[in-house]
Amino acid sequence: MRAIVTGGARGLGAAVAARLAADGAAVAVADVVFPSGAPPLAFTADISDEAACADLVRRACEALGGLDVLVNNAGIGGPSSLVVDTPPEEFRRVLDVNLTGTFLMSQAAGRVMIAQGSGGAIVNIGSIFGQQGKAGMAGYSSSKGGITLLTHSLALELAPHAIRVNTIAPGNMTTDMHLAELQSRADAAGTSVAEQERLVRDSIPLGRHGTGDDIAGAVAWLVSPDAAYVTGQTIGVNGGVWLS
Repeated sequence: MRAIVTGGARGLGAAVAARLAADGAAVAVADVVFPSGAPPLAFTADISDEAACADLVRRACEALGGLDVLVNNAGIGGPSSLVVDTPPEEFRRVLDVNLTGTFLMSQAAGRVMIAQGSGGAIVNIGSIFGQQGKAGMAGYSSSKGGITLLTHSLALELAPHAIRVNTIAPGNMTTDMHLAELQSRADAAGTSVAEQERLVRDSIPLGRHGTGDDIAGAVAWLVSPDAAYVTGQTIGVNGGVWLS
């Protein structure tokens, strides 16, 4: 298996890349910056840029000898402000990275997979906030909700080529983005981050935050032969906090 994982330098993406590699895949990791210890097949790219995406897929495929799997994990959180107070350029930036970036990478990878004629799998990382709107998160929710519907279109268009496309919607994960959100809540409420973390944890039926391994396990299943009849789906990995 030959795979590209975007946003793979840290957090959920790093866990996904590590799991796929452990399962025997050759993995190319892409990100805008690699803080330290970049993997052997590391590519720096801004996925909101069309030319950068095309070049990333080209270079990765040259290194891998082709492409079987794309995991669209790269994303940003965006502004935590009400719609009436959000600068349009900040809203656009979230959509450019989260939604347009997923489109551009899927387009470039899809072309390669179609030309190969051997099928493939694309996994898009959405969010629980792409399944429900949230005040102060219009940009993020819109971008992640868009990913779900983009997945539907891609799944239908690519099915004749045996390319499956699915979304994973994480909820309340132990990531830097989530910790930043907890810090914002703590500042607004005049409490500690630990208290906000406890409140979130208490709201989760399984009683804990999710980890990168939880997402990596779901990705590993979706790209495996065990999920050969699964496409166009949104799989919630959220501890039961949102049922759909």
